[in-house]
Amino acid sequence: MGVPRIHSRRLLWTAVVLSMMALIAFFGRDARATTTVPDVVTAANRSSLPIVLNVPFVPPKLKLVPFTFGFENKSITVIAHAGDERLFIGSREGKVWIVYPDGSISPNTFLDMSHIIRFEDNFEQGLLGLAFHPDFPDTPYFYFAYTTNRDIEIARGVVNPATPNYAAVGDVKVMMRIRKPDASGGFSPVHNAGDLTFGPDGYLYIPLGDGGPDPYDPKGVPGDPNNNSQRRTTMLGSILRIDPNPTRGLRADCGDPTLYSIPGGNPWLNDEGCDEIWAMGLRNPWRISIDAKSGDMYIADVGEWLREEVNFIPGGAPGGFNFGWHCWEGNVDYTQIHPELASGCSTVTNVTFPVFEYDHSHGECSVIGGVLYRGEKYPTLYGRYFFGDFCTGQLWTMGRVNGQWKIDEAGLQRIQFTTFGADVHGELYGAGYGNGTLYKVVVE
Repeated sequence: MGVPRIHSRRLLWTAVVLSMMALIAFFGRDARATTTVPDVVTAANRSSLPIVLNVPFVPPKLKLVPFTFGFENKSITVIAHAGDERLFIGSREGKVWIVYPDGSISPNTFLDMSHIIRFEDNFEQGLLGLAFHPDFPDTPYFYFAYTTNRDIEIARGVVNPATPNYAAVGDVKVMMRIRKPDASGGFSPVHNAGDLTFGPDGYLYIPLGDGGPDPYDPKGVPGDPNNNSQRRTTMLGSILRIDPNPTRGLRADCGDPTLYSIPGGNPWLNDEGCDEIWAMGLRNPWRISIDAKSGDMYIADVGEWLREEVNFIPGGAPGGFNFGWHCWEGNVDYTQIHPELASGCSTVTNVTFPVFEYDHSHGECSVIGGVLYRGEKYPTLYGRYFFGDFCTGQLWTMGRVNGQWKIDEAGLQRIQFTTFGADVHGELYGAGYGNGTLYKVVVE
């Protein structure tokens, strides 16, 4: 916002600011300021970023309304569609059901991989992501990510056109196995991420966590003890970009070359690392969203102790982004907290900082990424990305107004969000931890 030139406008602006400060004091909550930032915040422009308190247009308020219930009362981790009216709802345990537009649930599962998928009663393990090929059903493949006893696996499944409500379990092929780091008592069960999303470029994007800390280390920090997020010799702590056509691109580097290839535009080809890596420096990117219209990508990266963050990559960007973990947690210099990390961070300079972050001052703990809304039912939500916090149930929306980012609180829900998704029409859905309920996201 520019500086007003008329004295009366200054008085009006002062009154507005004082009124908002009074409301903050009365309600005892943090009414976070809108941050005016460029599309991508990098180390080069970070020091000059202004913080501006705007008087916004009335932002939408969201509510999660129960849509259907069941799914064995398990935690839903996947909400996807295949380009038609069906929703595919997956539980952490590895089962996927079909939900029809009237809310009815298929009596039999579309997919049951519970005999392969393993988790140790940990929210971050199990079935992690599901996406259908962009040309489905002409190309009858779907892709899913999950944890086993030791690895994160990305696999390809097949749907027989004659039986479109059932996956051919015998035709599942593992595309890549990402080994979790060793720990003093086994391996770390956390920081897997594993969302799967196709971009409008036809490529499959796979966010992966850093592999997690040593769960048996009483210190528990730093959270990426192997510095996986800053190394390209592992795919952990990164976003992968692969071509589902195994013959169209370059030969797969760290996976099965008969099942996929590598786009020629990936940023780190032919170095000592995995050519599949498209971006790096992430801790636990639990859900990403790619806008089908623009190709813009939103990445919700769960923080350690201090910051939850939303990162942004504009559509058409060439890749090669480094989001800084564990040298940075959001905009916090992590080496100031853990000086022992400084030597490993001395060469990490071209960092892309989040376009929005929040702290844990009101009980927040984990950002859960949502979807950029492109539906038709709620015009005030159109073009906004929404997301929430696992511990508090707080929702936010964000979008750009005249080229600047605008973030607004969008309601408080008594739900521990696990995931969000959209149907073929772009309408939004959400799910909570351990209650077997699929919610519809509505504007109040």
